[in-house]
Amino acid sequence: KREFAAGLAEIIKYGLLADASLFEWLESNMNALCTKDSTKLTEVIARCCAIKAEIVADDERESGRRALLNLGHTFGHAIENLQGYGQWLHGEAVAVGLLMAVDFSCRLGNLPTTVLNRTRQLIQAAGLPSIIPNTVSVSTMIDAMRLDKKNHSECIRLVLLHAIGEAYVTDSYPDDLLEHVIVSYLKS
Repeated sequence: KREFAAGLAEIIKYGLLADASLFEWLESNMNALCTKDSTKLTEVIARCCAIKAEIVADDERESGRRALLNLGHTFGHAIENLQGYGQWLHGEAVAVGLLMAVDFSCRLGNLPTTVLNRTRQLIQAAGLPSIIPNTVSVSTMIDAMRLDKKNHSECIRLVLLHAIGEAYVTDSYPDDLLEHVIVSYLKS
């Protein structure tokens, strides 16, 4: 059950980063996916594979658009690292990372907070976590994020959203905003 839910996090990611209509479809069909409706699963898996294939074909050498596939992953990889690999599944960590990326995008003024609420509802409907389960410090989270292979020098690169379906990569943002977002997801 956990592995299945973890896979749903990656499906949610594709709606957020590349396809607003897929995101809306997920909102209407998450219950069917969770009950493993084979028709709905086949439909959504095919759509996600098509999105990934298009992105990878456009950027085979990972020099541009392909980085968008890391939406939620800079946060998620840090969470996996700090929780201890195997304690949390990759998709569980990515789910919280997606929320953090959407939250960050909202705080930058890119998105209305309704998008964060919708994303949180979708992640919870999929049976995925929405906060980090134990207390770690902001500095250890940032240190773990600095280990991400996609970073350039000391800058932490994030994939954020201009809108649902419109992702972008940046390392230009207020440092204190990163800290505020992390604090919001650390369980006290």
